[in-house]
Amino acid sequence: MPFGRQDTHKDFKELKKIPKSNNKYCYVGIMVTVIPGILLGGYIGKKFAQFLEVFDLYTPDIVEDDE
Repeated sequence: MPFGRQDTHKDFKELKKIPKSNNKYCYVGIMVTVIPGILLGGYIGKKFAQFLEVFDLYTPDIVEDDE
């Protein structure tokens, strides 16, 4: 019984043939995709809000709490 050995899975040839995944550029790819997406989305949202205010399609209600 293999109670004394911890790495019994290394004896199987089939498991040695499985290639290890290489996540070397995974975080770089996420940063290159997400950061420009957030910045571009914020810029487009700001410009769209300005467009709506200029053409009076939507103006936010001004609430005064001076009472």
